[in-house]
Amino acid sequence: MHHAILLYDKPLIRRAVRSFWWRVVGLRFFMALAVVAVSLVMRIRGGDTSWVVGALASVLALGIAFMVALYVVHYRNSLHKLKAMGDAQATLDASETSLSLSSAAGTATLPWSSVTEVWRFKSYWLLMFSKSQFMTLPLAALTPEATAFILARIRASGGKVR
Repeated sequence: MHHAILLYDKPLIRRAVRSFWWRVVGLRFFMALAVVAVSLVMRIRGGDTSWVVGALASVLALGIAFMVALYVVHYRNSLHKLKAMGDAQATLDASETSLSLSSAAGTATLPWSSVTEVWRFKSYWLLMFSKSQFMTLPLAALTPEATAFILARIRASGGKVR
């Protein structure tokens, strides 16, 4: 079993949410919005006032609103969880069968199979439970053996590592 005390703070939360946001939104989404914006501008400059202009403007507005809402919702949720933790630290216990986290906000024990993906970044990982649910795992307190163990357990239970 591997045991660690994980420390969280606002800058870590901000980086983690930004990383999640960028992987979800990505360059392709920006490119698609740029194509819609250019098409909209060209139609307006050409004097077009048809329903197509309204549809393009709506798609552009909804795309921008989606990007903003995705970040804001996840960031506010993460800050709320950080505040609920009290002293902003959690205890991690990684065993052969499960991952257990406890803090002032509560305790959760999850089977490794609940982690569908790991998104690795330099100082933290995002453990993905679904397309929109993740946990930030700061790496500062984890030994190389612990990180290797966590990755091995996630892979063994069918999770992807990116």
